[in-house]
Amino acid sequence: MIYAVLLVFFKPSLLFSQTTTAGGDTGAHHYDAMLMIKEYLPHFRLTGWAQGWYAGMPMFTFYWPFPFLLIAIFNWVLPYTVAFKIVTVLGVFAMPPAAYAMARLWRVRKPFPTLAAIMGLAFVFMVYKPDNIYGGNILSTLAGEFGYMLSFALVFLFLGTLHRGMQSPRLNMLFVLNCLILMAIALSHLVTTMALVAILPGLLLGNLRWRSLAYMVMVGLVGFALTAFWSIPFLADLQYTASALWHQNSFKYLFPWTLLPAGIFGILGIAYAISRKERKLLPLAWMTVVIIVLYELLPEGRLWNMRVAPFFWASVYIWAAYGATWLIRPFIVFVRDLFWAPRSVSKRFYVPLVAVIVGIVIVATSSTAASWISWNYTGYEGKPTYSEYQKIMNYLNTLPQGRVMEEHSSDINEFGTERAFEVIPYWTKQYTMEGTLMEASITAPFHFINLAELSKDPGGGGATLGLDAVSQNVSLGITHLQLMNISYFITTTDEITAQFKQDSRAQLLATFSTSTDTYNIFSIAGTSGYVEVMQNEPVRLKVSSMKEWRDLNIKWYQNESSLKTPIVRDQGEPALQKFKSITASQVTTATSTPINIEGHVTNEKITAEGLSFDTTAIGQPHWVKISYFPNWHVKGAEGPYLVSPSLMMVIPTQSHVELYYGRTNANNLGQALTGAAFALLIGVSIWRIILWRRRRRLSTTASDVVAPRPEPQTFQETPSDNGHDLVGPAESEQE
Repeated sequence: MIYAVLLVFFKPSLLFSQTTTAGGDTGAHHYDAMLMIKEYLPHFRLTGWAQGWYAGMPMFTFYWPFPFLLIAIFNWVLPYTVAFKIVTVLGVFAMPPAAYAMARLWRVRKPFPTLAAIMGLAFVFMVYKPDNIYGGNILSTLAGEFGYMLSFALVFLFLGTLHRGMQSPRLNMLFVLNCLILMAIALSHLVTTMALVAILPGLLLGNLRWRSLAYMVMVGLVGFALTAFWSIPFLADLQYTASALWHQNSFKYLFPWTLLPAGIFGILGIAYAISRKERKLLPLAWMTVVIIVLYELLPEGRLWNMRVAPFFWASVYIWAAYGATWLIRPFIVFVRDLFWAPRSVSKRFYVPLVAVIVGIVIVATSSTAASWISWNYTGYEGKPTYSEYQKIMNYLNTLPQGRVMEEHSSDINEFGTERAFEVIPYWTKQYTMEGTLMEASITAPFHFINLAELSKDPGGGGATLGLDAVSQNVSLGITHLQLMNISYFITTTDEITAQFKQDSRAQLLATFSTSTDTYNIFSIAGTSGYVEVMQNEPVRLKVSSMKEWRDLNIKWYQNESSLKTPIVRDQGEPALQKFKSITASQVTTATSTPINIEGHVTNEKITAEGLSFDTTAIGQPHWVKISYFPNWHVKGAEGPYLVSPSLMMVIPTQSHVELYYGRTNANNLGQALTGAAFALLIGVSIWRIILWRRRRRLSTTASDVVAPRPEPQTFQETPSDNGHDLVGPAESEQE
C-alpha cells in the first residue's frame, strides 16, 4: 500500500524515462554528478577540483559525495538520466521502511512498526511552512535536498540497528553494518549528522550500561574514521569557504498548521506512552525534546535552525503512529458492537484501514507534490522552451573556451529551473561562474557582487552571504568580468542589455528568444586569459583569518581604483618579502608600483585539474585567474599564493610552469584513517565468517550423532503482554 501510493506520484514512466532531471537545485547537480562519473571515481577518488563553477572550486570537499557515488555506481548498469532519478528519490522511498525498522528493532509492540511506516509515508508528504527547502520531505527533495532526504531516512534505520547492537555489544556483522550506515549518513549530509549526534544519547536511556556506551563510542569512532578522507580535509580547510549568514527562525515556525493532524494523534501517543510506562520509546522522547532545544539554542551563522526542524516533525508523526496503535482497542469494540465482527477480523482489518485512509488523504491533498514531481522528471527535454535552450547551449559550444556568466532572472525557470545556466559545463565545453554550492567557494562573495552589479534582479544569494547592500553598476561589473577572466555574459532584461550595448568592451554575439524572454550573448573584450603578468607589483597583507581577508577584499573589489594593485596574503613566505607591506586600513589606498619589465604568457592550457603555461617574465608575479585552495601545487614557480580577491599568484622560476591540484597533509591523514577503518571492518567480517563456518561445521557433525527420541510434551498457551503484540488472543470478550 505504501509503495502503491508513492508510485501514484513517482510514476515509473517518469523515473525510467531518459530525460535530464530539472527543477530547483536538483536540476543543477548534473555537473557535479558528471565530475564524479568521469573525473573522480575512475581515479579512485570521491573529491576533486571543478573548473566549471565559481572560477574553480573544490568539489565534494565541503559537500556530500555519497549520493553522487551512488549515481556513478548505478550508472554502471543504468543510463545516467535514470540513475540520477533513482538516487534523487531513494531517500523518499527509504523513509517508510526505515521508520518500520527502527520501531521493530526497538521491539515496540505490534502493530506500531507497521503504523510507523505508514506515518513515515505521511511525513514525507508533509508541506512545510513557510518554505520547503529544509529537507526531509518530498518537496525539499525535489528542490535539491535529496542528499538530506537519504541521510535523514538512514538516521532512523541507524537508531534501530545501533539500539540492537547496544543490547548485545560485540564485534560482529551488526557492528560492521552500524559503522557503514553511520558513514553513509555523514557522507550524505552534515546537518543530519549533527542532529544525530544530539539524538544518540537518548538510546542510553533504556540501555544504561558501560558496555552499551562503549559500543556506541566505538561505532562513532570507526564511523568517523571511515569518513576521515572527507571529514578531516573538511575541518582543516573550512576557512576557505564563503560564510553564509543564516538568521534563525522564531519558535512559532516549529509548529506549522500542517503539523496539526499528526500533532493531535502524537499527543495521544505521548499520553499512552506515559500511562503505559513505555520505556522503549524513551529515545523517541529524547529526540522530540533535544531537537526543540537545539532549534532554540543554535546561534546565528552557518547552520540554519530550520534545517533540524524536520527531525522534530518526524518524531511527532512517529508519536502519532503510537497513538494510532492504541486506538486499535476502541476500534475493536466499535466494530464488534456495530457489525458483530470477531476480534480477529477487527485486528486484521485495522492496519489496512489506516493505510487506506492515509493513502486517500495523501492522494487527495498532495497536488503540489504531483506537479513538482512531473516538472522535475519530465526533465529539461519536457519543457516547451527546450529547443531554444538547446540552441543556446549548442551556440555556446561553438565559441572559444571561456567562462560564461548570466544576469540573474527568475524567468530562466522556463527552461526547467532558475539554475538552468549553471549546468553549462554539463552541456558544453564552457565553464560558468555560478553553481549550487555557493558556500563551498572562496570566490562566491565576489561572484555575487558581480551578479548584483549586472542584474536588474540579483536574487537572494548575495544577501545570504551578507552582500545585500551592493547596487547595480554595469560599468564596474564589466571591469570585474575582465578581472575574473569571464569571456561571455548573457543578459535577459532590456535594461541590462541596453547598458551592455552602450559599453565598448561588450560585443553582442547572438540573440535567442522564447515566447516570454530574450537571451543576449555578449563577448567581453579585455579578458587576458587564465594567466596574466601583473602590471603592478602586489602588496603584502597579514590577516588573522580568512574572514578578515574576505571582508577587506570585498572593500578592495568594490573600489575600482584599488584593482590596479593586487594584494597577496603574507604568511611569512620568503619569496613575498620583497614586496611592500600594507595594513588593513590601506587596502583601498595602496600606491601602485608599475612593473617596467615586459613579459607575456603563451601556450596556456587548462585541464580539469591543472593549468600550464610558458612565460617570458621569469621572476615576476603572475595572476592566475583560478580560485585559490591549499591543494594547488606548482612546478617551475614559487607559490601558489592567495591574491586578491580570491585567486592565485605564482612567481615563475623557469619559463614553463605547471599548476596541479594535489593532496595536502589533511588528505593524507584522512585517507590513512579511512584505510585503517576499512581494514578493521574487513578483518571483523572475515573473523565472523570463519566463526560462522566453524559453528556450522560443528553443528553438522553433532547432527550426525543419533540421539534418543524425546517424549512428546504438551504446552498450554497463555496470554502475554511481552511487547510483541498489542492485543493477546486470550483476552476477554467482555473487554
